[in-house]
Amino acid sequence: MIKIFTTTCFALFSFINFAQHSIAWEPEISVSDGSLYGNIRPRMTILENGSPAIIYGNTGDENLHISTWNGTSFNTPIQIVPSGMSSYIANWTGPDIESKGDTIIAVFKLNPTETGNVYSVRSVDGGATFSDTIRVDNLDNGVAWMPSMGIDDNGNPVVTYMSHGASWSNPEYVIVHSDDAGLTYNPAQSVSNVVGEACDCCPSEVIVEGQKQALLFRNNDANIRDIYAVFSNDGGTTFPYEQNIDSLDWLISSCPSTGPDGVFMNDTLYAVSMSKGGVGYSRIYVSSSNVADSILLEEKMVIPEPDPVYAIQNFPRISGENDTIVMTWQENVGNNTEIFYSLSATGANHLTNLTTYKYIANDSTDGAQTAPDIRYKNGYVHLTFRDGLTGNIIYKRGQVQSNVGLSEQFNSIEFGPNPSQDGLFVFSEDLEIQSLVNELGQSVSYSQNKTGTETQLQLNDNLHGNYFLTYRVSQSQLNTIKLVVIK
Repeated sequence: MIKIFTTTCFALFSFINFAQHSIAWEPEISVSDGSLYGNIRPRMTILENGSPAIIYGNTGDENLHISTWNGTSFNTPIQIVPSGMSSYIANWTGPDIESKGDTIIAVFKLNPTETGNVYSVRSVDGGATFSDTIRVDNLDNGVAWMPSMGIDDNGNPVVTYMSHGASWSNPEYVIVHSDDAGLTYNPAQSVSNVVGEACDCCPSEVIVEGQKQALLFRNNDANIRDIYAVFSNDGGTTFPYEQNIDSLDWLISSCPSTGPDGVFMNDTLYAVSMSKGGVGYSRIYVSSSNVADSILLEEKMVIPEPDPVYAIQNFPRISGENDTIVMTWQENVGNNTEIFYSLSATGANHLTNLTTYKYIANDSTDGAQTAPDIRYKNGYVHLTFRDGLTGNIIYKRGQVQSNVGLSEQFNSIEFGPNPSQDGLFVFSEDLEIQSLVNELGQSVSYSQNKTGTETQLQLNDNLHGNYFLTYRVSQSQLNTIKLVVIK
């Protein structure tokens, strides 16, 4: 058995920098009966007392419901769409929800698609009751749709939606601010048009922290659809800075129907999105941008690839607070779709930590688990997703725990040396290897030799760099770890 502390000083370096964390999850909870209330694209906010509130749609009557937590279970869902009306919903776009204190605000678009407006509702009692609809957009001609929102420190919502001219012309994202906690909304600000035409069917997100606000959206430059950030450091009064935080040159003539998400951590904006640019398959990318003054892309990295290589990763979400960031996405595994997550709780290198290890979050791996959303608040991770097996929305809560020990371990598996100087790694268990890829997500050649309960893994092309190994042990869930080869 190879112990990290019995190898070279490089092994100790690896232990310090790549000690990983995981989440100790509590049991899964069904939010409501999906056959009655729906299960489309759940979105979640966490109140100050740690209670979740989840909004989701129903494809049957296109109603929207909000479920709130009472300490032991979820209350009976509240319908927020007025009787006789319906909301535009899909598995890739729909309503959004945020909160501050006991105030919850939700935004959504009403049907019909061409003439329905963007509205909000608000609750000032933690979700026990909600107001009538409040008009958000001021677009009298054209189409307003795909709203999303953030909320500032004073409880004022910041809403973005896509604005079209007549006949779906001139797609752009605008931002609308409220100065009275969502009772009224100011005129819209044109924001995305500073970098050209927005992707006309890709949802956006607005990220708010203190005086910092960022609109994240997918652009359309002659069918090259990269993710952009337009940034304000004066509370949204102006948005003078923009940055391509993708630069993957995804050329696609049809609509991707998938957008970005992000979180501010001090003077860094971390953003997640899916793209087929770069390696040619649907991959989740994480980028970091410096936002101390303006906005400047620093680095982007890719999540370890799925198995098989052409399988799909999509719909990422990210959240963070203090020194911890969590993210989630859906990923095809065989004939099913699972919910994965990764996290960074050390603060040493969030980008590396988020893209080194990935874990399956859902308990049952039968059927399709899709449309995840994640929040981290007050030391707890909150996750919700659609469970295709039961037809219900699932909620689960967990706490971050460290897997640090005297050796580099993952689920009690010791391995080393890491880094390796010759591309040879020895594992303490009999591994069922699913894939081995480089930083670009490309498969690399390897050979393995099993002796007793040990597995020796040898990279056939001994090139220095970072590699991602996905494996399982004794039919356990799939795990992914980083292997490092040095000169």
